[in-house]
Amino acid sequence: MPMEREMIFTWQKSTIAMMLILKACFLMLLSVSVSAEDSPGGGGGFSSILEGKKLPKVPDFGKLFNKDKEEPKPVKPANTPPISGPDKPRFESDALGKWRITTPNVGISAMQLQTMPFDKIVWFDTTFLGPSALQWSPPGTCPINFETSQPDCFVHALEYDGLKDTTRPLTLKSDPWCSTGSLSGSGTLISSGGYYKGRAAVRLLEPGPDKDFTEKSEVLASERWYGSQHLLDDGNLVLIGGRKSFSYEILPPDTLDFPQKKFDFPFLQQTTDPVENNLYPFLYLTPDGNLFLFANNRSVIFDYKTAKIVKELPPLPGGSRNYPASGMSAVLPIRINRMAPEQISFDIMVCGGASPYAFWPVDSVAIRPKPKNVYWPALQDCNKIRIMDPNPHWEKDMLLSPRVMGDMLILPTGDLLILNGAKKGTSGWWNGDDPNMTPEIYNPRAKLGGRFKKLAPSNIPRMYHSTSAVISNGEVLVAGSNENDRYVYEGVPFPTELRVEKFCPPYLDPSLDNYKPKILDGPTDLKIGAPFTFKMAFNAPPKDPMDSTDLKVHLLFPPFTTHGYSQQQRMLILEIDLQGDVVNAVAPPNTKISPAGYYMMFLVYRGVPSLGIWVKLAA
Repeated sequence: MPMEREMIFTWQKSTIAMMLILKACFLMLLSVSVSAEDSPGGGGGFSSILEGKKLPKVPDFGKLFNKDKEEPKPVKPANTPPISGPDKPRFESDALGKWRITTPNVGISAMQLQTMPFDKIVWFDTTFLGPSALQWSPPGTCPINFETSQPDCFVHALEYDGLKDTTRPLTLKSDPWCSTGSLSGSGTLISSGGYYKGRAAVRLLEPGPDKDFTEKSEVLASERWYGSQHLLDDGNLVLIGGRKSFSYEILPPDTLDFPQKKFDFPFLQQTTDPVENNLYPFLYLTPDGNLFLFANNRSVIFDYKTAKIVKELPPLPGGSRNYPASGMSAVLPIRINRMAPEQISFDIMVCGGASPYAFWPVDSVAIRPKPKNVYWPALQDCNKIRIMDPNPHWEKDMLLSPRVMGDMLILPTGDLLILNGAKKGTSGWWNGDDPNMTPEIYNPRAKLGGRFKKLAPSNIPRMYHSTSAVISNGEVLVAGSNENDRYVYEGVPFPTELRVEKFCPPYLDPSLDNYKPKILDGPTDLKIGAPFTFKMAFNAPPKDPMDSTDLKVHLLFPPFTTHGYSQQQRMLILEIDLQGDVVNAVAPPNTKISPAGYYMMFLVYRGVPSLGIWVKLAA
């Protein structure tokens, strides 16, 4: 049995009965088998049989596993309107963006990626599945591989300078395959979980030119493979979920020695299904200090200090959204009203994904390449919920094309960039097809039905195990993609991708250069709730009269990105007071809205961002 199938199909005993029922349904639907003689796209198979037919209704797994839980409590609503644009129209370009290759062969596929302070981008791959394309130099300097106890002369992690396009190798011992991570308040990468000896490991990487990973195995309270992580308002981190881990735990920052603090969380078991479509759950710290958790097609708000569910939100219909269905999610930029800084709107996006049944037909086929008719179409809906409203509901919009395994990034302007992924299939080795190479930009200020716009396409497929990151000059770095269980460069539909690209969004078009502000003498340190000041300038004097409503300060927390989910990502929009060329602003009011740590700071003039600077926000 291929390892990827074994990884996903180790089902819990409690779901065996449901598995058999679903399998029977599939056999009735198919009536024919998929074999090596099936021609791609030919007659027979799933596509022809299901044409014109409705898929079976998704079971309510919550009812199957439901246990007693605390009655929902009211959440304080926001009294401010949703994010609105400046008083004057944006400056815009007709350009659709540009792509360029910055590194032809970086040597390591970017399965997991974290933007570190000052645009140092760290990514890593599994250490267990064979050689990468980068070797340690000079020969004979090979570290010992934890999993094999043998010298490993291949590099599996690196630091990439996002501005200079240079690299340096990093050392990993325990296997971080499908692990998770985030930055602490000090800017240290806290990487946790993984596979084999990495399942309960924690790895630390401090920011700095000569730093390398330090790590320790067997320190977590539970094995975490495909879990999610988030920085909390008190500076600790929460680590939740993973395969057969229906719990979460609290990690102190920047240490490998700590007492275990674990909470059982039955909601994770209630939202699992026969193919475990609730891995890498979407996790966000809410403005009231609780946590929002989305798993499969359901979401709750809970008190992480007690594990009590505070509020259960409406299910999201249409399909599954977490690995291996692998949709996308982000919190829309949080606008801080200077007159009422504690009262904000908190809007969460969940977009794309796949049918809860899409993994089974494609992953069960062992032949390579797989017949085209086993890849089910990805979902195309894109949904928003305002969780601080008294009665939250999902507002449905539509992407311009279907997408699974995509990335969703917050741009310096506050728009969302949607890129990478496939139009068919699911996550998993050899399980995706029809790569979606056309990015879309989402404008949250526009009216429903007119928020998406297609941008210039790449010509490089980026599907399973691809990642991306915003850097301080406004560009977007894109790396990775490996549909294979090893580094494979030929003879397969989608070879291992080692090229690094950068995408220049439309706001970087030269036609907007005169509208691009500059931050002069910007701060390096901010304090929660405290005022700060800096000077600004333009390449040319603005033609239109300018006032305080034309400019905003945007603070962007850099995410840990893997498997289509950019964890910890958050943007704060700060109103300013303008006095000549001096910008006066106030830092976010508390660490529930904006956890302490490193942020990229941009000054945005009617939709055109400055170059960003790095600032450290302290509690």
